[in-house]
Amino acid sequence: MTAALACLALVAATGCGGDDESGGALSKAEYRKQGNAICKDALREVEGIPAPTSPEGIADYLEKVFDTGEKFNDEIVELEPPEELRADHERAVGMTDEFEQAFDKLVERVRNASDPQAAVQREFRKLAPDIARSQKLNARLGLDACNKVGPPTEQPAPS
Repeated sequence: MTAALACLALVAATGCGGDDESGGALSKAEYRKQGNAICKDALREVEGIPAPTSPEGIADYLEKVFDTGEKFNDEIVELEPPEELRADHERAVGMTDEFEQAFDKLVERVRNASDPQAAVQREFRKLAPDIARSQKLNARLGLDACNKVGPPTEQPAPS
């Protein structure tokens, strides 16, 4: 279950790209190849984050997952999509700040909750529509590796 949560958190964090004014646009195939490689690298790194050993460790775990997602999102920011993908890419860009703020609040709420596991489930349920929107953008952009997630109702169980 922890892996599913990590993937869910990661897709939300890396599902949004950025805008690079400096270079020429990539071809559609190259944009997808590079974007999917970034997401695969992010997933491998997240899978290496030790699972929480107690409910109290869930917030720290999520914070590490989100920080990893943000780091890899910075790499996606460097990609410049071809014209036919630009509108969806820019929509994804607009979601980046929203997700970062939502993740900060999620971690804070989980950290302050008397039942961190229930808090995670509740908070991800609230984010489910935005995560679904991000997944649709990823699919249209051809960034399928960024959508390797479990259901949003799954929660981490301390190992």
